[in-house]
Amino acid sequence: MVHSQESFTFTVGKLDAGMAILLGERAHLIEFPSLLLPPGATTGSIVNISVTQNVEEEKKRESEFWSLQEDILGTYGSRSPEPPKLELRGVTQTSVTLEWGQLNLAAAKLRSLEIYRNRQRLTAIPNPQMNTSTKLSGLSLDTEYTFQLVMRTTAGVFPSNLIRVRTHTMTDTSGVSVCFGTVQDPELLAAAKDALKEMGGRWSDQLQIDTTHFVCTTPAATPEGAQATGSLASAPGVEYQKATKLSIPVVQPQWIFACNTERRYVRPPSPLYHAQPG
Repeated sequence: MVHSQESFTFTVGKLDAGMAILLGERAHLIEFPSLLLPPGATTGSIVNISVTQNVEEEKKRESEFWSLQEDILGTYGSRSPEPPKLELRGVTQTSVTLEWGQLNLAAAKLRSLEIYRNRQRLTAIPNPQMNTSTKLSGLSLDTEYTFQLVMRTTAGVFPSNLIRVRTHTMTDTSGVSVCFGTVQDPELLAAAKDALKEMGGRWSDQLQIDTTHFVCTTPAATPEGAQATGSLASAPGVEYQKATKLSIPVVQPQWIFACNTERRYVRPPSPLYHAQPG
């Protein structure tokens, strides 16, 4: 729908750098693009300019504008990032292992993911969109700490819940989490697992982020492990090599028996107590 047309008469007063100075009948002066003047119009020419309101085009563009707003709202405004949910995975005398789920960023972009200890920034989490756990070592014995994860995004800052935890005393062995390598005597392996259960500890066949010790009687891989990797049965096992690379103490099953007998955490004889065959 187009409203009635109105026409105005102007005299071309000056042409300069693509602009025309038009003088109206009532001393009105306007600047007008010279490209829109009729061909041959020059200084002194009289031109008529018609002005109309295109209501139909207005409605069309208004509809397109609000449609765009709805799209923007649906993409960026209906969902926002969710604060990470921090959980305690394990605690020992001097370390704490924390974990969280995959980050929900909605349509925002991640700027950083940082861990706070006692409400002070400790460190940034490396590769934050892939890592979902961290182990914090070097803590004091039998001391209370608070931990919090802070996610910074283009949509704002989202802190996690606050975790309050106390590190263990030397008589609390529930934080022991071992990975069993090759233990040649099946009865010795079973006894070690029973003792670990009495201590309240945990065990697995693979290294995990909260693994505290690697237990074996020989560095060699198990027959199944050697077959899976295509290596010699006498060669060091994969998990054993990982443990030594990560400086995880390597101990024999007798270390578990000592902890269980004394009802307290017994420090290994050295930082890396390498198991020997036999």
